[in-house]
Amino acid sequence: MRDEETSGATPAPDSYDAVRVSAVKEEIAVGVATVETGAVRVRKVVHEEMQPISVRLRTQEVDVQRIPVNRPVEERDEPRREGDTLIIPIYEYVPVVRMQLTLKEEVHVKTTEIEEDVIRRVLTNSEELVVERREGPDGRWKKDPSAG
Repeated sequence: MRDEETSGATPAPDSYDAVRVSAVKEEIAVGVATVETGAVRVRKVVHEEMQPISVRLRTQEVDVQRIPVNRPVEERDEPRREGDTLIIPIYEYVPVVRMQLTLKEEVHVKTTEIEEDVIRRVLTNSEELVVERREGPDGRWKKDPSAG
């Protein structure tokens, strides 16, 4: 080797030694990697329980009375209403010296309505939404405090 090569000096242009220059090209690749850092799980829970509910029950009672009349009449009357009572006339022919239409009896049908407030137990459903979070891909599921 020559002194010029060992000393680090640049060779003279008339020198026959070759000078090497390296060209370097650098490249960078940018990408996105998806990494799970946690998860959210939402489920709905239905609770069933017996609840007391106020219900108004309405019943009707019918009282039927037979009232004997046994009075002769000239013609038939239609059933009629007197207040809350329906009156239904019942006729029969009774033999006498002559045939005469006689009102035998009236049937009085009275309707009474009764209202009563009672408590009945019925099955009701309510729904609850449970939101849970998981820290990391293998973490434990925990209730999410911000989900109410």
